[in-house]
Amino acid sequence: MKLSARFRRWRNRTTIRTQLSLVVSAAVLLLCALLILYSYLAQQRANTRHERASMERVLELERQQLDTYVDGLKDFSLQLRNDSDFMSVLARRDAVGYADQQTLENAFRTQFYGRHDVLWMELYLPRAGLLLRMDNPRRKVVRLDYRAPESLPDYDTFSAAPGYLSILPGEGGFLQVTRTIIDSPRTTPLAVVRFLVDYTLPDRFFRRHAENDERLYLFDASGAAFTDGAGEDEVLEAVRAGRSDITLDGKAQLLACAGPEGAGITVAAVKPLSAVNASLVRTRNVTIGIGVAALIVITLLLLGLIHVLTRPLEALAARMRRAGAGEFKERADLQGSSEMIGLSEDVNRMMENLSELIDRTYVASLNERTAQLAALEAQTNPHFLFNTLQAISTEAILAEDQKVYRMITTLASLLRYTIKGGNLSALSTEIEYVGKYLSIQKARFGERLQYALDADEALLPRRVPKLGLLALVENSIVHGMQGDVDAVSLSIACRVEGGDAVILVRDDGAGIPPERLRQLRESLEDGTVVVLQNIGIGNLASRLRLLYSGRAKLEIESRAVPSRETTVCIRIPMEVLEHVQDADH
Repeated sequence: MKLSARFRRWRNRTTIRTQLSLVVSAAVLLLCALLILYSYLAQQRANTRHERASMERVLELERQQLDTYVDGLKDFSLQLRNDSDFMSVLARRDAVGYADQQTLENAFRTQFYGRHDVLWMELYLPRAGLLLRMDNPRRKVVRLDYRAPESLPDYDTFSAAPGYLSILPGEGGFLQVTRTIIDSPRTTPLAVVRFLVDYTLPDRFFRRHAENDERLYLFDASGAAFTDGAGEDEVLEAVRAGRSDITLDGKAQLLACAGPEGAGITVAAVKPLSAVNASLVRTRNVTIGIGVAALIVITLLLLGLIHVLTRPLEALAARMRRAGAGEFKERADLQGSSEMIGLSEDVNRMMENLSELIDRTYVASLNERTAQLAALEAQTNPHFLFNTLQAISTEAILAEDQKVYRMITTLASLLRYTIKGGNLSALSTEIEYVGKYLSIQKARFGERLQYALDADEALLPRRVPKLGLLALVENSIVHGMQGDVDAVSLSIACRVEGGDAVILVRDDGAGIPPERLRQLRESLEDGTVVVLQNIGIGNLASRLRLLYSGRAKLEIESRAVPSRETTVCIRIPMEVLEHVQDADH
């Protein structure tokens, strides 16, 4: 027997109470498990972010201390320049005598005693041919066989402008600093100071991180590590890649770093995720125990609640069957719990609403007929307007005022065209009524309004959006005459360009300010109208999108500074134009 058949057989033999008990128990178990898992993962992510941010703050402080420390080493390397006797001996060109050598040694000794973290220091004196050295623990000046500074591996760095300085990881110490003392402004090298400092400062950092189960790494600008620990290459690669985690020794580690800045030293630290989330794991285990206990209690309560709820369900089912037979007046009276009483009230309310809905449906059918009569009556209102215009034109004829007569008849013709149904109109018809509109505006503005109209013969029978061209012309006149503009010239062109039908209106009126033009273009792109005076253009753009499935374009160009000019263009692919005309017939 198939599994689905066995399931159906079991379901048919099992009471709804048992089925609900099993489903609710499983749902509660799954919900608790998901809540515990989600809570643990969310807390783990938050804990990891917090720990990494804390590590980064500490590393940033340590990096700043390193910057300050390196700045102090730079100042220390130039300390001999402040000794006037030392510089006087170096600046002389005659031979260096015994007294001069003592002066040089005393200045060198004084500088060495200036810091407690210097392991050894060397002073190269090319003119005197001397190489002096002091180190711990002897702390006395020793003369070595002289060798030229050019033999040192980092000579190209500490002998070059502008710094004349080299700072490298030191063998047997932390940093090896080499500084060339020059004869300014001739940049002649007078001496080279070279010294190595110990790990006093970084050791303090290492101990602090070790107390927090962290491992610290220091890298110079070239990527060389200052310590010989495990995983330097992997950590450096992860730092350069901007990663926040790394696997070392087969364990997932949290990675944080700071720098480099002034000193060029990158400070990085890793901490095992197991240590980061140790307290969280303990909290998770406690939460699981509490969740299991809560699950048992909730399940028992739900089972009892299901037992109470299922008893009145049969009565409710009988009531619904009677409602299906058309009996809506009888009220349900369920007992057993506040939820069942509320359900009983909801059922009674639903029955009342159904009865009321049936009554309203009948009334709505009567209202629909009344609305149709009202719409028929509203259609007679334009006739009142046209009759009034006709009466005015008759009075104009009687008064022998041909100008007013022509304007009234033209206006009446325009009104009939605008209220006439349909979305499309032949371009020739559009041009005809644009001409009538312009004649009315010409009577209004006189010589202040000039216009020229040119249309391709092949486009005249094509059907275009009704009142589209008229909207562009009206927009150019209304907005072109704003501000300090006394006269406006319009150029209206309808032609075929590169397979597109182009309807273009250009004027030399007020123009559109750049910010307003940007807002208008954005509103046309997303189909909104951001300013009231652009509602005609916005409606036209919406009609173009609907009529031509988004393939037609409405483009606006304008200059608000001399020479001012605004161009609004409708561009419709010819194949789309022809298809829409066929679909409209």
